[in-house]
Amino acid sequence: MFSTFLTWFDHKLQWEPKKYGGIQDIRFPGSSDHIWKPDVLLYNSAAEDFDSTFKSNLLTYHTGTVVWIPPGVLKFVCQLDVTWFPFDDQVCEMKFGSWTFHGYAIDLQIDDDSNGTQSMDLSTYLVNGEWQVISTNAKRIVSYYKCCPEPYPTVNYYLHIRRRTLYYGFNLIIPSLLISLMAILGFMFPPDAGEKITLEVTILLAIVFFLSMVSEMTPPTSEAVPLIGVFFSCCMLVVSASVVFTIVVLNLHFRSADSHEMNPLVRRILLEFLPWLLFMSRPGYKFVKANVIDNTDKMPKKPKNPLDCNLPSNHAGYEAQILLLHSVHTELRKVVAFYSKEEHDERIQTDWRFAAMVVDRACLLLFTVFIVVSILAIMMSAPHIIA
Repeated sequence: MFSTFLTWFDHKLQWEPKKYGGIQDIRFPGSSDHIWKPDVLLYNSAAEDFDSTFKSNLLTYHTGTVVWIPPGVLKFVCQLDVTWFPFDDQVCEMKFGSWTFHGYAIDLQIDDDSNGTQSMDLSTYLVNGEWQVISTNAKRIVSYYKCCPEPYPTVNYYLHIRRRTLYYGFNLIIPSLLISLMAILGFMFPPDAGEKITLEVTILLAIVFFLSMVSEMTPPTSEAVPLIGVFFSCCMLVVSASVVFTIVVLNLHFRSADSHEMNPLVRRILLEFLPWLLFMSRPGYKFVKANVIDNTDKMPKKPKNPLDCNLPSNHAGYEAQILLLHSVHTELRKVVAFYSKEEHDERIQTDWRFAAMVVDRACLLLFTVFIVVSILAIMMSAPHIIA
């Protein structure tokens, strides 16, 4: 509720209290036209009946001084700047002036307060839980128009308010920040668990829910994007990208030698350069200056000189033994070839799984750096954090 304090001098309302039984003052109803009163209105009013003040009594003293304090709930137009929402400051202007009288008829002036400044009287102000009043400066402005040579004075009050951020911090910013950190921790989740993609999609849905809450809180405008909207857009970008890279990781993890073969460029990047850059380790391998040294045990290669079936023999027993050894050698070669293929396929599958681990580690570091940098940039750009 707001009340304006209007006072003026009317020489027609002077009297001597001794002649009228010692009466010092008289009250006239504000809704009647018994005495003259100024038509001072709020120019930028948004009320349905324009003047939403209560027509209180007019207090008239015997000296001719008239005091009128009409209270009311004022609704007025204020241009909001939601760029730094919810760390925003708003400056709303209330413009009071006469609707029909010029400055020569009604000269509006501002009374100074006890400190000698021109501002609103906040002695009866009740603290608001959402807004904090910073200043309430007043200024007298005289305007001239082309139609009329007379001056038209107005009294403008500038209400500087600051939004309190505690509610938005505990209900929006901190939960969304924790959800974004969960998206990063999803890259530490083992792909074999089977719930990696489910976790990322659930986090994405949670971010979308918080973003819908923010859109309901902020006023609909296309002039600027709120700071908290930028924050949630970054969170959604991170979580969406994490879903995409999680699919890539799962695709790499479950590849096999029967379906995919790693080309040299991918092997060079995922199995040599990135593990060395990310300080990763792999059993049986050593990374030195973006190169890999393989120290694992491998199956023996095929013998260069297999048994010759045409060896000369003068004894039937020796010839039978040679044929037997040759058949054993042939079977052993089949067994070695089978296990060599198994080892080759297992190596390829292991390489794909290690490549998935490398992508997981790279995404973990990149997304962590991106979230930390974006949060610091957004918070540092805000005019204030705590209000």
